[in-house]
Amino acid sequence: MKLHTKIALLFSICISVAFSCLLLMVRDRILTSNQTSLEDLNTQIVESKANEIGSWLNQRISEIRVISQTEALRSMETKSLQTFINRLNQNVGEHYGNEYGTFAAGTTNGLGYVCDEQTIDVSNRAYFKRAMSSDEEYVISTPVSSRTDSSQITLICYPIYNDANKKVGFINGAISLNKLSEITESIDFYNGTSWIMDSKGNLYSSNPIQSISTAELSSLVSHIKEPISKKVGIYSFREEGKEQVVFYSPIPYSNGWFLCTMTSLKELNLHTQQLIYTILVIWILMLTISIISCSLFSRTITAPIHKLSKAMQLVKDGNFVLPKQVISSKKDELAFLTNNFYAMTEQISFLMERIKEEEIAKRTAEFQVLQSQINPHFLYNTLDNLQWRAYDYNAIELSEMIEALSDFFRISLSDGKEFIPVIKEIEHVRSYLFIQQKRYEDILNFTISYDPDVLEYVTIKLIVQPLVENALYHGIKPKLSPGTIAVRVTSKEDTIQIIVQDDGVGMSPAELGTLLTSLEQEAPVEGYGLYNIHRRIQMVYGKEYGISITSEEQIGTTATIIIPAVKELQNNETIINCR
Repeated sequence: MKLHTKIALLFSICISVAFSCLLLMVRDRILTSNQTSLEDLNTQIVESKANEIGSWLNQRISEIRVISQTEALRSMETKSLQTFINRLNQNVGEHYGNEYGTFAAGTTNGLGYVCDEQTIDVSNRAYFKRAMSSDEEYVISTPVSSRTDSSQITLICYPIYNDANKKVGFINGAISLNKLSEITESIDFYNGTSWIMDSKGNLYSSNPIQSISTAELSSLVSHIKEPISKKVGIYSFREEGKEQVVFYSPIPYSNGWFLCTMTSLKELNLHTQQLIYTILVIWILMLTISIISCSLFSRTITAPIHKLSKAMQLVKDGNFVLPKQVISSKKDELAFLTNNFYAMTEQISFLMERIKEEEIAKRTAEFQVLQSQINPHFLYNTLDNLQWRAYDYNAIELSEMIEALSDFFRISLSDGKEFIPVIKEIEHVRSYLFIQQKRYEDILNFTISYDPDVLEYVTIKLIVQPLVENALYHGIKPKLSPGTIAVRVTSKEDTIQIIVQDDGVGMSPAELGTLLTSLEQEAPVEGYGLYNIHRRIQMVYGKEYGISITSEEQIGTTATIIIPAVKELQNNETIINCR
């Protein structure tokens, strides 16, 4: 994971933790506090609405109280009473705003007059008995069917007293349940439903309440009966997977009516939920902004680090010449580190060039010393003279050996050149093996093969003969039986592979491991000749080239030289950097 990603992630986690704590606080504290506050507020609202209905009901009672004081009713004279009731029912809408349905009046025997076509007998009605037997000013009946139009009504039964303050009759004022339903439906309370009921479960509504089941309505009635001392109450229940809350309050002047208002808990907590959603949206916006800002800000820190890491990767790959863009003009710690690293790589590059020049000079001096010890012309002339004398004495085999030795030394010296054609290196090995075959003719055979296309390339000289010599002395001779050394030169992609293979005694895995380890050490334990060739190849061509060896006991050993395919140019200049 990149550094700027880590910074952005850490900052996002911090923001998320902070807003999570805020949301928990809102949920645990504000939601609880709002719940209590809402319950208090809503009970006050429901109580206020119940008082409004009570005031409306009290106004109706006041109206019927005034009517009961009329002389026509107090005297209970039949003709006057009937005339008054007829006039009252005809003008009820004009005087009482259609709040009442009809009026009926009668004596204490329960027989009442409504109109000429209709009389009533309420002697067996509970509300009538209660009104006649108690000292209550009035009694409100449970819902009954109107005998006028069969609609659902409730009756206000008001006793009539004569001048001697004795009950002589009653007057009933009918109130349609449609009117009460209109009053409750006009209550706007969190999209809820309101109705009027008494403590016995009687509903004062013209429409059935569909939002609450009969079972829950019965539970509500039981709940209402319990807290007698409590004026306002709350009842909660779950129905169809939804939390429902019922607020109820007694209605004044109603003889036990309650105003019930039901709404869902979700509606009650809507504002709090909106607050939580608002905080959640702010959280997401803040998180998005913080991630973008943090990413942009962190890149100002990580960009120099990324530039420095790329420069380090170049140095790791062996490229000590860094681009000028690495240098920073800033004054912070990263710029100081980057500029010092650039200066350090420049110094290392300079020192490596000096070491390389010193190594080249050292090798040149070594070759010059070697050549100065051997006079090539003297050596070639002497060997040539020996060859012709051998012919004179008909010593053909000796003459061939002298010729091979002459070719061997001629290629070894190569007029002081370090690079020779690949074919010359092959001839050099052939001369060496020819001489050794004459010496070990009973045990040594050899083959040399090469691809024709390798002849156009050049190589550093004297890298194959030491491998052939190792194959002879460490592979074939210890075998104590005839063996073969095979030399193959092939081209593969952009490289030349020189393979020296013998069928000698081979090496054990431990011996092979020790030899391979020595090739990569600064101070080899064994295999100095192979180590020197391996180092020469890598110094000239690069670390990816050199010698690889495989071997099996009693099977043989294979040594492979891999060098780049390079061509000779004018003045013996050679393309070396093929990497």
